[in-house]
Amino acid sequence: MTRKALFPVSLLYGVLAVAVAGAVGCGGKDSPTTPSTVCTYTIAPATSSFAPDGGSGSVTVNAPASCTWSATASASWLTISGGSSGNGQGSVAYAVAANASTDARTATLTIAGQTHTVSQQGKPPTACSYAISPTLVDVGIEETRGTFTVTAPGDCSWTAASNAAWLTVTGGSPGSGNGPVSYQVAANAATTTRVGLITVADKTFTVRQGSVALQCEYSVAPVDFSPCMPASSVTAMVTAPAGCTWTVTPNASWLTIPSGSSGSGSGAITISFTDNYDAPRDGIVMVRWPTPTAGQNIRIAQAGCTYAVSQSSFPFAAAGGTGTFNVIQQSVPNTCGGATQDRCLWSAVSDVPWITISGSMPRAGDDRVAFTVAVNATGAARVGRITVRDKVVVINQQ
Repeated sequence: MTRKALFPVSLLYGVLAVAVAGAVGCGGKDSPTTPSTVCTYTIAPATSSFAPDGGSGSVTVNAPASCTWSATASASWLTISGGSSGNGQGSVAYAVAANASTDARTATLTIAGQTHTVSQQGKPPTACSYAISPTLVDVGIEETRGTFTVTAPGDCSWTAASNAAWLTVTGGSPGSGNGPVSYQVAANAATTTRVGLITVADKTFTVRQGSVALQCEYSVAPVDFSPCMPASSVTAMVTAPAGCTWTVTPNASWLTIPSGSSGSGSGAITISFTDNYDAPRDGIVMVRWPTPTAGQNIRIAQAGCTYAVSQSSFPFAAAGGTGTFNVIQQSVPNTCGGATQDRCLWSAVSDVPWITISGSMPRAGDDRVAFTVAVNATGAARVGRITVRDKVVVINQQ
């Protein structure tokens, strides 16, 4: 008897399941799945460059509408001023600060993973120039301290260096820009004079010091001046051996020493004085040196003027009115008055608003002063004054 092969039931069920699934997949009613948006980003431009003064710029961002992005800066001098985040297309605004350094620099903006590079030039290097004041000083044999001033642009650095052990820099170095340098000079016990130098950049400060063997003898000429009233200046000469120091000081505020306030050896002293149209005056310029004789004085006797008025007081009624008086002047000595004796200058000045002086001021020589007194509506008497140099004219009004 022939036996038939049997087909396994489990295998039959698997074949049916695959067939059913295939039928559903090909013609079933299931909804298809929507694909998600793929976010891609581009920026433009990729780089930018700026001058040392800085400025502002912007970067355009391109992306699908539903794609978000943000921007960050890599340096404090590069700041985002607008558009630090967004969706889809947009722009990022930024500012670049001024570069105070001479070195160029670079920073980046990172926008949606893309890089925008910002480069900036350094400022041009400063052309450094230096000056010192004073450039020379003379000192005696004793220990001395002093200073001199360095002038330079603010970012120009410098150091002060001495070439002598007895001359030391005690302060101010190193420095930059403008600044003082302090120094100390040791006492000189040698029998010879000596010179030391302090160098700052390409400039030299010179110290000359006398010696114990130096015999200093001084003289000043002339020692008496009698200038007239206008401001001017006179010159006196100090005669002394080289290395012998001296100083000059006036005893009056109207006297100044524009040059020659100190020196070593022979030198000139310039003495300036201001106008003087008041009483004559005397001043002293003291020239001093380190010897037992102490020094010598220069006398400045400046001419002046004397004044008189023809009437010292006026009475006026309440209704006011006008008046006049004469001013008489004289230079002292009268040789300063010129051929017509009209070199004294003066002004008439009222101390109250109700007295008005006619004509312009100042005036020279003898002249007449005209004035007007306003109506007095106050109901009380009043007093005003007109002053001409040291003279006073009193106005009494009812």
